[in-house]
Amino acid sequence: MQATLKYRIPGQPIVELHGAFCLLDNPKSFEGFLLSDFQAQKFYGFVEGASEPDFQSPQQPIVISEDAYLNLAHEFIHYLQDLNIGKAILSRVKAIPANQTTQNDLFLQLVANYQNAFCYSIEHSHIGNWIGATPEILLSVSNGVGATMSLAGTKPVNDKQAWGEKELHEQQLVTDFIQHIIQENCTNVEVSNRGELVAGPVVHLIHRFQFLVNQQKEWNLITSLHPTPAVSGFPRDKALKCIANFEPHEREFYAGIIGIKSEKQSQLYVNLRCGQFIENNLYAYVGGGLTQASEPQKEWLETEKKAETLAKFMA
Repeated sequence: MQATLKYRIPGQPIVELHGAFCLLDNPKSFEGFLLSDFQAQKFYGFVEGASEPDFQSPQQPIVISEDAYLNLAHEFIHYLQDLNIGKAILSRVKAIPANQTTQNDLFLQLVANYQNAFCYSIEHSHIGNWIGATPEILLSVSNGVGATMSLAGTKPVNDKQAWGEKELHEQQLVTDFIQHIIQENCTNVEVSNRGELVAGPVVHLIHRFQFLVNQQKEWNLITSLHPTPAVSGFPRDKALKCIANFEPHEREFYAGIIGIKSEKQSQLYVNLRCGQFIENNLYAYVGGGLTQASEPQKEWLETEKKAETLAKFMA
């Protein structure tokens, strides 16, 4: 039995492969389609023609109600205040009825509607049936020229009000962290002015980076950048402990590394706007950056808006 992998890099045609994801002992030397869990403790590489291991029934992730999320967010914010943590990401899982929507139908909708996103579909009996359309580049490298982005701060795409201080501060934390890591590992670092990036139903603040990276330092750069404060928080170590203490679900592949890795050219993304098909539901993973000044109700609404990236095509 073989798994099916489909993906579309922005500006390129859809690729369809058949084989299996294999757990990697040495991901640094792997070339091909790469996938990791959130903590980057497990890396899987897709091997064409390989057979899947025995079937494992996926476990349904924990889904909490709005009231439970609001209570959790209040506790989360108090924790940030008590430990003086600048930002940490609180994620949750939203169950979306699949009705008659097949995974392939949803994948084609994502490809057609999100031209600037990395879109993928994994149908694999061992690691599960995952799908997503992520706008966030972790690292793009072509012949020694690298690029990445700091993506943080979120509001609905139709919100024409000026960005708030919370969002500006949140995005600056991510930008400063990424710039520091790049300058330690790369040369000729260039940073764009702050701009905006539309990602379906929401818009984010963004800085873009370009630099030269030595091939010998590329893997160190990847593992130093991930997980960025955009999906963990800042300071990172404290934020990761906060996430582990408060989130009731396992993130699995949400906010992990996904994409193509090779010696001459790599295109790796942060696995956002993703979900897992289990039985008659799509379980969408969504999160938001909480600071000491966050308002839980606004954060709930932000995650609802982010879930629309997938949910709008599930009717």
